[in-house]
Amino acid sequence: MPGSPLDTRDADLRRWQAEFGDATPIAELRPRHRGTCVGVVQKIRLVPGRSIDVTVHDGSGRLTATWTGRTTLPGVELGGGLRMQGTVAEEGGRRRMRNPDWSLVAEPYS
Repeated sequence: MPGSPLDTRDADLRRWQAEFGDATPIAELRPRHRGTCVGVVQKIRLVPGRSIDVTVHDGSGRLTATWTGRTTLPGVELGGGLRMQGTVAEEGGRRRMRNPDWSLVAEPYS
């Protein structure tokens, strides 16, 4: 019996993430260590005048990055691909990065 659509999506995202040799699956990122991940933007939250939060998913897990003092990240949009590098934290069981380096990457379904 075939898997659910979410299982298929997660498998597709894991294959896509594996194409980036320097990226680690989000589920394998270690807190208090630098890491690089690639994911698809699932959520963008703006705190006016204070920060922007972006949550990405790579098929293995989710990570939320926060950039303080920023109100935009040019080119970052829902469904787009994003590569981030920074120190990983874990807060309330969720992985986070604060002010990571970032770059746009081709999304998996482009």
